[in-house]
Amino acid sequence: MTSQRPTFKERIYTRTWKICPLKLVGEAVNIVCQVNPKYENFVVIENRKKVHYLQLLKALYGCVQSALLWYDLFTNALVGMGFKLNPYDLCVANSQMKGKQCTVAWYVDNNKISHVDDTVVTDIIEKIEAKFGKMTVTSGKHHVFLGTDITFNDDDGTVTILMKEYLKEAIADSGMDASMVAPTLAKKALFTVDGGSEQLAKQ
Repeated sequence: MTSQRPTFKERIYTRTWKICPLKLVGEAVNIVCQVNPKYENFVVIENRKKVHYLQLLKALYGCVQSALLWYDLFTNALVGMGFKLNPYDLCVANSQMKGKQCTVAWYVDNNKISHVDDTVVTDIIEKIEAKFGKMTVTSGKHHVFLGTDITFNDDDGTVTILMKEYLKEAIADSGMDASMVAPTLAKKALFTVDGGSEQLAKQ
């Protein structure tokens, strides 16, 4: 009895996903083969569709599996530091440090770390950098986080959150004329009755 060598597909799915697999289907396969015809040798047919299994050298940003891999890696690192995930928002983790709560909130690889003691924040940053490399860090009362301007106001203990500059940038990039002023958000046909439409039931 001879042992059959497993197909690339089988080897992908029996591994632990750390090799970053990618499955292309249909037109995506044609595009890849046009770029490099040698890939045609690796195309298979599944359910009457062309399929191409690839092994990426690095995780591809935007893929569901790579996002999950990063989430697992980062959360495990935080748990190892003594943090507990918030059961209502799994991208927020808390830990009691020096008698006060330290909170880490994140979106992919953008983090916000807060604690009343600056030395605690610095210590957490150093531990994260030791695992994942140098980060761009801002500290103080004003931050830009994912296009949002966040300002902590010491005088009254409030927080101001604005996206004005981000919106300006988005409008400028869109090329639209945003100089016109509208007296209302309503469309022109708000009070226009369409006589041909089916009337609603009285109840």
